[in-house]
Amino acid sequence: MENIAESIKIEVEDLSPVKKKLNITVSKGLVAEEFNSAYKKLRATTAISGFRKGSVPVSVLKARFGEDVGHEVAARLVEVSYSHALGEKNFSPIVRPELHVMTDKLDEGADFAYSATFEITPTIEVDGYMGIELEGEDIEVTDEEVDKGIKGLQQNHFQFKEVERPSKEGDLVNIDFEASRDGKPIKGVKSQDYAVVIGRKTLLPGLDKAVEGTRKGDKKEFTITFPKNYSERKLAGRDALFRINVKSVKEKVFPEIDDEFAKDLECDSLEKLREKVSGEIKKSKEARQKEMLKNQVLDKLIEAHPFEVPDSLVSSYLAMILNSVVDNMRLGIIAPGDQGLGAEELKTKYKDVALRRVKEDIILDSIVKKEHVEISQEETEKSVKDLAAMRGVPFEALMRRIEAEGSLEVIKDGLKHEKVFDIILGESKPASRIIKP
Repeated sequence: MENIAESIKIEVEDLSPVKKKLNITVSKGLVAEEFNSAYKKLRATTAISGFRKGSVPVSVLKARFGEDVGHEVAARLVEVSYSHALGEKNFSPIVRPELHVMTDKLDEGADFAYSATFEITPTIEVDGYMGIELEGEDIEVTDEEVDKGIKGLQQNHFQFKEVERPSKEGDLVNIDFEASRDGKPIKGVKSQDYAVVIGRKTLLPGLDKAVEGTRKGDKKEFTITFPKNYSERKLAGRDALFRINVKSVKEKVFPEIDDEFAKDLECDSLEKLREKVSGEIKKSKEARQKEMLKNQVLDKLIEAHPFEVPDSLVSSYLAMILNSVVDNMRLGIIAPGDQGLGAEELKTKYKDVALRRVKEDIILDSIVKKEHVEISQEETEKSVKDLAAMRGVPFEALMRRIEAEGSLEVIKDGLKHEKVFDIILGESKPASRIIKP
């Protein structure tokens, strides 16, 4: 086989800092070799009437299969020459190239020429991030904040206690109910000891308000309209008469904020609980401030290092963002301003977000390389374990899924970026951090 390097001519056109075009010419000698190889394989496997297998003349094969062989050879030549060209010119395309064959007809006695156009990630040199000036504030936790935090814990640790009075907002009312239309019971719309918290939505809108004001032993009738999206289509959007029997009315009873309350929360005393709550508030404030400082870092570095961004990379990031937005919408999580937006409107809205994230990652990746940031296996596993604990799934199962999806490198990149921020913000190099009070 001819020497690959001598058989392939490569010319590079710089269409932009992130868009390259390779004009590649494959010598006729290598073209002929690929044709000979293709016909040799075809001859060994093809049976044609009148000829023994393996002895069909090449002229007959060319007459019958010439066009198919030509396509096969062209694909093979591109495969060999393109990968060689990328290696020689040290290019790593972001997506598949746009190919254009410049040879009118592939001829085994002539050169084969084509072009490959693609985008690459820009190579940038980031500096000025050590000792960058940032605006932060001293983190303090006030007694009022601790009081509010403990009050929140108290509100979440209530019990329901039965009362002999009319029900009101926040009460838990247990009822038996049945529904009917035109005097006939509705099958399946009946329940005993059904719990209704007044002020909290139920599957039947308006049920809690209809129950409000009742007391134990009351019987009541009222009309409710089934939701238009009700699971039973025959009832969707229709009225029904409900008859209820109130079994009990219970109010929320909150614990006293004292040492016993603290012990229920696994603290030795109320003072220890206050210390714990204060620490959690401080940790939360530190996390928020770190995010604020990280954004300041990125703002300054993006402004100081303008560079062109590949359209294909922006499109890729935009697709991931939109997938996340749509997934959240399915779960009922809708970002402010997204309600009612169509697909094209969402694309327009989030395109700038995608562009910003591409720039952030390119800058951070450059610093990762410059600072020789590495992530150990232990750090990776800890990150996945934390993620598994947050999702309430086994670590081993999540790790297998992440590896199967090819997402482990994404996690490692995120950890590397966090290390970069730690360097910049001074957690490992204090001299690099200047915070204005």
